Amino acid sequence: MQITRTETPTGGLNRTRREEIVPLNTGSREVEPEFYLDSSESEGWPWDSDPSRNTWDIQVPAMRGVLVPFEQLDSQAADEQAGGSDEEGGVFAYGFSNRYQMFGSEPDDGDLNSSNVDRKLADYIAKYFDREGKPRGGTEIMEAIKAADKRYMGEFRKDDRDERPVRARVVFTDGALRDADAFRRYLAQATLDKETGYGSHGDWDEVWAIAIIGPAEGGGNEAHRQYQDLAADHPWIHSYNFEAVVNPDEIAEDIAVAVVPTQA
Repeated sequence: MQITRTETPTGGLNRTRREEIVPLNTGSREVEPEFYLDSSESEGWPWDSDPSRNTWDIQVPAMRGVLVPFEQLDSQAADEQAGGSDEEGGVFAYGFSNRYQMFGSEPDDGDLNSSNVDRKLADYIAKYFDREGKPRGGTEIMEAIKAADKRYMGEFRKDDRDERPVRARVVFTDGALRDADAFRRYLAQATLDKETGYGSHGDWDEVWAIAIIGPAEGGGNEAHRQYQDLAADHPWIHSYNFEAVVNPDEIAEDIAVAVVPTQA
């Protein structure tokens, strides 16, 4: 699938240049996309540069905007929706703050698609945010990662290792990880496949795309440096700094360019 950019690039001085955002999945391997949605307190803070804005209100439509091409990558979508329900199929999402915040009430409730995303997000906000509808907590991702690993293996354990889809793990965030050391140890369990650029992580291959969203004066630049430091040792992580970008469609199409397989 070829993604055509139509949005004019904007943002601050540290915004990742578009020519640096290139397709990560260029081979013939099937890809299983996953979303990791930062829901920490800073996501709801007003921007100093424009108090009418906050990162959450940009991040969510950016995620929703990139959902449509990602929906088409879900290797199990047709089977999951065969009964006519929109509960399953699409992209599985893992919310996190200082803990894993599961969508729905069951471990398999996290599938987001264009039919259910608004309802599931509303339920998620009602469940985890404060009385004013603002996110809360810190930025720790490892519990969400462990939940994602368990679900992936539950779905694909019966497949041969080489027949399992590549995990395209997309993080939407605004700040540095508090549990970066634990994340680094997790990444150290994998090795680089120099032919594909993927991380070979035991039972699967993976690639990470980190969409860092926020104002120039926020914590995004620190987060970008943190992820770049991780990428120096684990080059299957790709960090994209969307400093001061307020157009969610611009973010969405850049992430789609990075993650949507070119041969899908």
